[in-house]
Amino acid sequence: MTAKPIRPVRRREIEPILIASDNSFAHAYGSVAEMLSEKDIGAMAQGGLEFFDRAGRRLAPVLSHAWELEGLVPTLEDPDPELIQGRLQAVVQHVADHIRRHPEVVADSGLTADEAIAALPQIGGGTLAEDAAHFPGGEQPSSGGIRLMTPGGWFHQTLHAAGLAH
Repeated sequence: MTAKPIRPVRRREIEPILIASDNSFAHAYGSVAEMLSEKDIGAMAQGGLEFFDRAGRRLAPVLSHAWELEGLVPTLEDPDPELIQGRLQAVVQHVADHIRRHPEVVADSGLTADEAIAALPQIGGGTLAEDAAHFPGGEQPSSGGIRLMTPGGWFHQTLHAAGLAH
């Protein structure tokens, strides 16, 4: 005999990862509600956006009757965390290339281009959830002693600048 739960089982909150379809931009969120609270979601991406959860499963957008994003739901595709980690690595490489071409984007933070590139997150050494924590909305506070995800911090701002400039 199986005991029934005394309260409804809570569905685990989706923690979405947004990646520009051309790998020029990525953002991680703690929840779908947090993502939807940003009115300019994807404004920096110059094209399509794709959504994934931290297990590597593709998420499908749920649209309102007015074609506005209302939510995300998991698709039936198998999770592919290695593929998503590769996409995040491509975003990091895009940011590094942007810093090489435009070292002034990190100069206000007191960093040289070489220092900023050396401090960029290393993707693929752990889990997808650990790698997603390096991006805006992630929980990891620092890498190499340099705070990456401070709102308005150099990596966050450079990620947006590189996403616009691709």
